Amino acid sequence: MKVSSAKYFLVAPPLLFFLALSLIPLLLTLGLSLTDADLSGAGNWIGLSNYKALWSDRIFLRSYLNTLEYAVIGVPVQYVLGLVLAVFVAQFQHGRRLLRLIVLIPLMVAPLVVGFIWKTMLDSRLGPVDDLLRHLTGIAVPWLTDETLAFVSILVVDTWQWTPFMFLILFAGIASMPREPFEAAYVDGASRWRVFWDITFPMLGPASLAAVLLRGIEAFKIFDIVYYITGGGPGSVTTSTTLTAYFTGLRSGHVGYGAAMTVILLLTVIAFGSLFPFAVKLITRQRGKTFARAVNRNIAATNFGGVRA
Repeated sequence: MKVSSAKYFLVAPPLLFFLALSLIPLLLTLGLSLTDADLSGAGNWIGLSNYKALWSDRIFLRSYLNTLEYAVIGVPVQYVLGLVLAVFVAQFQHGRRLLRLIVLIPLMVAPLVVGFIWKTMLDSRLGPVDDLLRHLTGIAVPWLTDETLAFVSILVVDTWQWTPFMFLILFAGIASMPREPFEAAYVDGASRWRVFWDITFPMLGPASLAAVLLRGIEAFKIFDIVYYITGGGPGSVTTSTTLTAYFTGLRSGHVGYGAAMTVILLLTVIAFGSLFPFAVKLITRQRGKTFARAVNRNIAATNFGGVRA
């Protein structure tokens, strides 16, 4: 056997195993979404009826909108906080490993433990957060029973847990940067903000794209902390698409209808994963053209001034 063909033979078993784990559940879910199957396994072929029903299902539409808000609001906030932490920790020459370990602690905690801890902390009767506010202001804050505060609480917990993920990728990107451009900029008298905006941030482009893309895909699948902290309540204010599909398919027994919800979520994730890098490329290209035009204008103005002089 030739070496060129042997490498494919060695890679084939794990690749086929991975495809089997991915494709078989996907195909089964697609098939179930086209039926009215229940937990007993019995069901009839109904075509796209489940998908048509979703457009008039207020609970699903609310959960889908909540999921989009979790991703659209949470991921940018987590990126900014992760970037600030990465830049801050990268400035330390001593104690960097300890700081990095402290920042990564929330990411190491299991989602079940995260949900239990935060639900206990935000409890309006026994939680230390509300108890402290009551002693300071005399006002009890219904963190988990008020509609707006419950949604904000989920965002806060999600940000607390996943900001270290952004930090980890961005810190690795900063650590791998060459030092020469920074040294040259400081020699030329550039400020810290100018160095960050003109050198650090553009060079973090690939790491930023990877961080936002991976975290964005994961944000659409939010389930654990919503289930453990609020259960989707009050009402359906904090519920997510995955949680609604779980209650519909496995609690209520409408497996086919719940499968249709997960397929809609899958299509949303595919659209995000496909369109986001394309949008970033367009923005980067436009920024490069704008920068080039500005440089050309400056050069032209300098040459014109020199001729006139």
